[in-house]
Amino acid sequence: MNNKRSVFVWLLALLGFHLLFSGAQSGWAQDQPGWGEIWKQRMTIGQAQLDDAFKLAETGKINEALTAIDRVIAVDPDNWRSYFLKSAVLVLAKRGEEALKQIDISISLARKSNVSPSLLAELYASKARSCIDYGHSEVAKKSLEQAVHLQPGDPSTLNDLAWLLATCRDSHIRDGRRAVGLAQRACKLSQWKNAFSIDTLAAASATAGNFSDAVKYQQLAISRLEPADRKAQESGMEQRLQQYASGRPFIGI
Repeated sequence: MNNKRSVFVWLLALLGFHLLFSGAQSGWAQDQPGWGEIWKQRMTIGQAQLDDAFKLAETGKINEALTAIDRVIAVDPDNWRSYFLKSAVLVLAKRGEEALKQIDISISLARKSNVSPSLLAELYASKARSCIDYGHSEVAKKSLEQAVHLQPGDPSTLNDLAWLLATCRDSHIRDGRRAVGLAQRACKLSQWKNAFSIDTLAAASATAGNFSDAVKYQQLAISRLEPADRKAQESGMEQRLQQYASGRPFIGI
């Protein structure tokens, strides 16, 4: 969550489309690969039509894209990928509540299709990202819990849940102690080399009231930033460092 792409880019990155643009940096954990497991399991029915629909959406032709996707759904209503793409296009159209409904349909159909646990975890993580952007923090938490259950050894998913628990504006969701445990696991799995996992551990430590650790980990996170991430991320990390040094946690989501 502490390194965010736009929801549309995130959803389509999971589908494996080659994106020609990137979203703003402001919140979610690690960048996701452009070709995820979801698109490796390529469909046959409607494949070309979905590719065309994506291209239409990418050029701003939202209604045409939705019409093309609905045609595929009419022919093959049980294909979860169609609904997943439709949710992404609806996000682009700023029709968030409709987008969430389509993600739910996609997840339900993916479960019935017996997709792999890792793929299903990615679907839940994408739902959580959309929920965060539309203010549904409790649903986002439940979706990330599902993703972690399905992929307990994935540092990115652990990091996302830890960041939500550490920084959520809803005090009923914030849980500093648990966030610290999840973030520590993410850091260990990434061999303490991932700046965003360490950044999350710093935020979790501050929320748990351990500001000396928060300062220590935030300094380490800044030192671990890759050159490509430094311009977009360093300023925010430095601001959080000042907050922790003055005994204030970071509440952002």
